[in-house]
Amino acid sequence: MKKRLQNTSITFRMMQHCLFRPTKRSRNKVREIPAEEAVTTYDYSTHIRDVRMMRTRARSGITEAKMN
Repeated sequence: MKKRLQNTSITFRMMQHCLFRPTKRSRNKVREIPAEEAVTTYDYSTHIRDVRMMRTRARSGITEAKMN
């Protein structure tokens, strides 16, 4: 039995013995829902809009120098 375990990887042994699972106490811990102001979000459409504006500027011939 020992010889077989020695030939296995550390990851396999951890998976066999479920050492990566959190304890019941930490799984059942009540977590507070953060306030709306505390949550930071990322605007995914900003890059799409910027690329679209750059494309329309390039087509119309407006450069950064002309805009300023």
